[in-house]
Amino acid sequence: MRLDVAADTRGAEKISSDGLAALRIDRSRRRRLSPWIWIALVALVAVAFLSPRLIQGLSVVEVEVVPAVRVSAATGESISGSPELTAAGYVVADRQSVLAAKFTGRLAKLNVAEADFVRKGDVVAELDHTELDAALEQAVAEVAEAAAEVERLAKAAAQADAELGAARAALETVVAENQQYEILLAQAQRLLERDERLAKTDAVPRSEAEDRRTVFEGLEAKIAWNQKRIREAEQRIAVVQAQAAAAHAAVASAEARRRSAAARVQVVESQRQESFIVAPFDGMVTEKAAEVGEIIAPISIGGSMARGSIVTIADWASLQAEVDVAEAQLGRVQPGQRAAITVDAIPDKVFPGKVRRILPRADRSKATVKVRVDFLDRDEKAVLPEMGVRVRFLPDDAPAGVETGAVRDKIVVPREAVRPGRDGTFVWVVNDGVAHRRTVQLGAGSGSRAEITSGVSADEKVVVRGAERLAGDSAQVRLAE
Repeated sequence: MRLDVAADTRGAEKISSDGLAALRIDRSRRRRLSPWIWIALVALVAVAFLSPRLIQGLSVVEVEVVPAVRVSAATGESISGSPELTAAGYVVADRQSVLAAKFTGRLAKLNVAEADFVRKGDVVAELDHTELDAALEQAVAEVAEAAAEVERLAKAAAQADAELGAARAALETVVAENQQYEILLAQAQRLLERDERLAKTDAVPRSEAEDRRTVFEGLEAKIAWNQKRIREAEQRIAVVQAQAAAAHAAVASAEARRRSAAARVQVVESQRQESFIVAPFDGMVTEKAAEVGEIIAPISIGGSMARGSIVTIADWASLQAEVDVAEAQLGRVQPGQRAAITVDAIPDKVFPGKVRRILPRADRSKATVKVRVDFLDRDEKAVLPEMGVRVRFLPDDAPAGVETGAVRDKIVVPREAVRPGRDGTFVWVVNDGVAHRRTVQLGAGSGSRAEITSGVSADEKVVVRGAERLAGDSAQVRLAE
């Protein structure tokens, strides 16, 4: 039985080897494909790839387009054909103040924040003035002390003046007595001489002549005594005068010290007053540069922590538009000229303006000159400093209402671009080779032009020829050469 199984196995192996040999590919007998077959295959692939594009190319409509034109309300001409003078810039305050300190100190109080409105004289901030308070108190005490000294010395000077007056009065009395004695002496001398002559002739008793001599000599003695008293009074007057002069000098010195102390009080009071930073005019706080506790210095020094300013205040009533006008166009701008101001943040609002001044300097890097334009009317809450603005300078014959936006520029297109439809009037607007159907509102057009009040912006391209072949909401187009 084992022999039969072995024989069967050998037979199966032989059959398997013969079958595999029959299935083997004879590569020597393979034929190559014809080159024409390869060309046909490539052509079929190209046709399959290009056929959609050919079909699409056959469906593209050739059209002719023109741009929508903005017509100036001020001049009635196309802005692109006759450009108006416009300039860009920013809102600035004609009067603005950066508040700082005159001396270095610590910020003790800050009474305002951004967007706060302040009145002229309001205390905006306060520096630490503790040391100044002490210095002021000391200076006031020195003034009081000097005033007391002046009062004391003034009393002494007054007493010296009184003594001087008394001495002079005594001298005058003695001098008057002496003059009277001199008169009596002269009279006594005449009588003595007369009696002595008469006594020689025994016309009068000699005793009477002796009496005359006694009177005469007595008067001489009195005059001598008064002269001594006069000298003493004069000496007394000289001493009292010196005392009075010294007293007055002392009063003057004390008064000088008092004035010096009073001046010191004024200086300290002024320094203390400078600690209170006040608003120089009515305005709004636009910037806060320091906080309580920081050091404030008159000049901010690089590398230090000191602040150079505290707050910035702008006079809200002086807000203007400051724009750059090209040098070549400066001749078209005059002070007092009407203008229309548009703020970038409020593009739909036009504010009337008037040229205030042309600044007398040019920017050579940009070849422009700055022009200031006043707002004749503005929204005080919406128009802020440093906002971007665009100013349109109007000619003298511009119709009223242009500067307020009541009369606006018009967008016009050729009348053949406007198409009637079931949903209203529309135009085809072309962008990147695709025409889009867009509904528009018409205004008061004239002649060959139609005014578009909404739906189309200036410089957008509208179809004027070939629109009858367009359908749907959009279509592929090709611009005609």
